[in-house]
Amino acid sequence: MDKPVALIVEDDRDIVALFRHVLDVAGYHTEIVLDGKDAMERLGAMTPDIVLLDLQLPRMSGIDILKNMRDDERLKRVPVVVITAYAPMADTLPVEPDLLLLKPVDINQLSNLVQRLQTTQGALNEPSHDKVTGLYSYSFFNVRLTFSLERIRQSSFRRFGILFAEVDQLPKLKNQISQEEYDSFLRKLADQFRMTLRPTDTMAWSSNHFLFFTLIEDIPSPEAPLKIASRVKDSMKRFIDNRHHDLEMKANVGVLLCDSEYENIQKVLRDVELARTYLREGLYTNPSIFDREMLTAKG
Repeated sequence: MDKPVALIVEDDRDIVALFRHVLDVAGYHTEIVLDGKDAMERLGAMTPDIVLLDLQLPRMSGIDILKNMRDDERLKRVPVVVITAYAPMADTLPVEPDLLLLKPVDINQLSNLVQRLQTTQGALNEPSHDKVTGLYSYSFFNVRLTFSLERIRQSSFRRFGILFAEVDQLPKLKNQISQEEYDSFLRKLADQFRMTLRPTDTMAWSSNHFLFFTLIEDIPSPEAPLKIASRVKDSMKRFIDNRHHDLEMKANVGVLLCDSEYENIQKVLRDVELARTYLREGLYTNPSIFDREMLTAKG
């Protein structure tokens, strides 16, 4: 099997040597570029599995490279880890990287980070969108969730939210109507979900879980996630109330607030499923906000 490829874009040769060592040990084939314009030329000819990008580069800044990558259909899904010594610059980037590391970079921190990111490589090669709903696939959502969890470990941003929404009788409905009718219903339901959120949000559908997800990475106030969840619930409720099916269907919506104490995304998703169960059983108001401490105490 071919090794995954890491592109290191950094003009400090000592830092390059550190990064290369860590990535080589992790099983990556590494390529090194010391100049911004050379990096863009190389990206024009290859699609790396990950890019480690310094912001201060000769001839072309890392910020411009990041912008160009996000505007390029081929490159926009490539994970970018920005490395900089200037925290204020990192806080004002016009385009958000997947992760941020501040110099001086600790070798153990970088090694742990690279090992965790390796778990996302397989999912990055799978289709990014669900064919029926047009939303992101569950595997791609897990990739974004991995980066969100890493991001709050690396910066002052302390929490993000996972909004989850279900229509409780959807599995039964699927068995009662034709596949074509079900796909049409699900597509329109996904449109309602999409309309209530920002176009830039990571919205996903899991057909195995019969569950919609979205990441809420910007939480301006404690009340904001609940307002978003209420808006989503009302929109989905209006849609299912106008459908003429024998089943009485209900939308259950919640938000799990995630902090840096979560060890991995598997534990995050376990708590999402636990919160979903509590909503179904009527133990909390619908919609509700959950967090790790609340669910631990409840368990």
